[in-house]
Amino acid sequence: MSLLSRLSSPRCLLLLSLLLAPLTGWTQDRAQALLQFEGVQARYQNAYGPGAVSRGARELLEPPDLAIADKALQSLDVAAGRAFDVNASVAAIRQDVAAAGQGAAAPAPQVLEAVARLAKLRADYAAMDEPGKVTFFHQQHARPADPARVELLSRMTVAEAREIDFSSQLLMSAVVKQLARGNVGQFSSLPDRTLDTALDSLWSRGVTSPRPRNLMTVAREFEKLVTQALLLALPDADVAALLAWRNEPQAAAEREALLGSYRAEVKGSGAVAIRTLVRSWGRP
Repeated sequence: MSLLSRLSSPRCLLLLSLLLAPLTGWTQDRAQALLQFEGVQARYQNAYGPGAVSRGARELLEPPDLAIADKALQSLDVAAGRAFDVNASVAAIRQDVAAAGQGAAAPAPQVLEAVARLAKLRADYAAMDEPGKVTFFHQQHARPADPARVELLSRMTVAEAREIDFSSQLLMSAVVKQLARGNVGQFSSLPDRTLDTALDSLWSRGVTSPRPRNLMTVAREFEKLVTQALLLALPDADVAALLAWRNEPQAAAEREALLGSYRAEVKGSGAVAIRTLVRSWGRP
C-alpha cells in the first residue's frame, strides 16, 4: 500500500483529526475570546441588527431631509434586514481571526476570566440609563489612566471599528437623502457592477467633508474614552493578564484580521442593502 493510500485511510484520517482537534480548539477559543474582549457581537448587533441600520442613517440626516425621509428609511430597514446577517458575519470574523492566530496557545484561565469581567462591565454599562452612564464615566475618569491601561487600549480596535460603523452610516444616510429628494435616477440607472464599484470608491475615499469628518473624530474619541472607563474599572491583575495576552506574537495579526474582516462584512452587506434599496425603490 502506498504512503498516500495509508494516509487517506479512514483510520489514519480519524487519528489525524483527533491530533488536530486540540489545535483547532485553541485557535477558536482564542478567536472567540478576542471577539468577546472587543465586544464584536454586541457592536455588530447594535449597528446592523433589525432596525439598526436605518436608525444609524437617521442620526446623520439633517432636519430638512429627515422630515421627508420616512419612506426611504422604512425601505432601508427592509433592505438591510435581507442583507445583514449578524450571526453569519460574526462567524466569518471569528474564522478569519482564528486563521490569523494559528500556532498561538489558548488564552490562560486568568485571561478568559478577565475577558468575561470586561464583557460584563460593557454589558452593564450598555444597560444603564443616561444619568447612570454619565456617573460611571466621570467616576472612572476621576483618576488618571495608568500606562498599562493606556497601552492595553492602544491594542484594541474600538476606535477603528467605530470609524467603520460611522462610514457605513454616512453612506446609508447619503443614499436615503437622495431617494427622499427624488434623485434615485443617479443610482438606479447604473448596472449592478458599476453601482458596486461606485460604492466601493466612496468607501475607499473615506469621509472628506468637514462636518462628517468632525463627527467621526468625536465618535472615535468618545468610543475610546468609554472603553478606557471600562478598563479603569477592571482590577489591575486583569489588566496585566490582558495586556500580556495582547502583546503575544500573534496578537497584531489577529487584530488586523479582526478589523479587515469586520470592514469586509460591513462593506459587503452594506453594498447588498443599498443595491436592494435602489432596485426596489418606487415599486408598489
